[in-house]
Amino acid sequence: MTQKKPARDYHRPRPGMPFPPSWTWLFDETVPNWVKNKYSPRESWKGKPFEEKDSQFFFKGVGELSELFTEQRPGRLPDYFAHPRFRSGYLLYFLPLQAAKFITVFSLHHQAIEAALKHSQKTGVLRVADLGAGPGTASIALVQYILANYREDMPILEFEWYDSNREVMEDGCRLLETMSESFPKLRGKIRVNPIIKSWQQACKTLKGPYSLIFFGHVLNEAPQAADERLLSQVIEASAGGGILFLEPATKRSAQILASLRQLLIDRELIEPSGRAFWGPCLHAGICPLGEGRDWCHFSVRADIPGHWFKRISKALGSERQWVKFSYLWLSSKDARPSLPDSSLKRVVSDPLRAHGQRSGPAEVLLCEPERPGRRAVGVNEDIQRGDLVKNRIPAGPLSGASGRKGGRA
Repeated sequence: MTQKKPARDYHRPRPGMPFPPSWTWLFDETVPNWVKNKYSPRESWKGKPFEEKDSQFFFKGVGELSELFTEQRPGRLPDYFAHPRFRSGYLLYFLPLQAAKFITVFSLHHQAIEAALKHSQKTGVLRVADLGAGPGTASIALVQYILANYREDMPILEFEWYDSNREVMEDGCRLLETMSESFPKLRGKIRVNPIIKSWQQACKTLKGPYSLIFFGHVLNEAPQAADERLLSQVIEASAGGGILFLEPATKRSAQILASLRQLLIDRELIEPSGRAFWGPCLHAGICPLGEGRDWCHFSVRADIPGHWFKRISKALGSERQWVKFSYLWLSSKDARPSLPDSSLKRVVSDPLRAHGQRSGPAEVLLCEPERPGRRAVGVNEDIQRGDLVKNRIPAGPLSGASGRKGGRA
């Protein structure tokens, strides 16, 4: 008689799916060739496939932009898209990197994308507002995700992009046009309206409903936090899949999102329950990591495809094995997520051990209102940040517990 295995006390949300088949075509061929044809300083370089010598030439802009993101204080970044060398560097490296984060979050919360698609069925148009769009990073990731996963007749995808830089949005428009022309499912289905406005200005003028609203890597660069006057109209305009804020995995970014979340609850702009969020929150209590030493962010193992992406990552000394991010995904009034078993808690740390120990007893922090809970990790348990667990094993005291908390975004 076969002995029945006991039910696991932890659940891993749907992992990042394999990258869409169109990924390598876009980021290994289309984007590099576009960059070479538009940004090469010599006409003789243009009209030829992207090569190793091209990666070496354009790497200077990538490296300078990486230093700018890493060393400059958030909120004081210059208008880097105004410089051609930074635009080209962003397209080659940071566009696929940030798009990988969006693809991962879409996969973790595929029900939100399904809610957006269901909302689009009412009009036949999936309408998206992308604030602080840059080259349309979030929108391009969404098109790739839907192209790979949506088997029915593709709805019209109508994007409104808001950014203060015209040139980088024009680059993104040309890339989406190329995608639309290259895939039969997309032909005649993509419309893009680039609008030259800052994301703050856009918040005041949005006219919904939108099936999805994106804020991608904008709050961490803003000199001032968003307030309820900006966000009340955005929330009113949201429908279907709601509003996704995606930010770097830094302490400042995560705590900005925690403050924003609390503001929305305090001003009664969102429902005070866990159903107000697609993720990562399961409750509407005070964020336990909203301030202090630790912060809420997530790391998902991912092998981002692409020869040139890997080549540049290696040159930067930062070969990417994980995508790291902080995020907050608000649901809309007309589509609420169903909550998991109330006994499940979100893990918000890596396994923590006593200082200096690489093995032995470990525990993880759990997302509970006001103060994080703790749970011991069983000998045969593989529990990671972001998992949902039942707190059946009480945590014992660890002296000087340590574990990975942050990292480059």
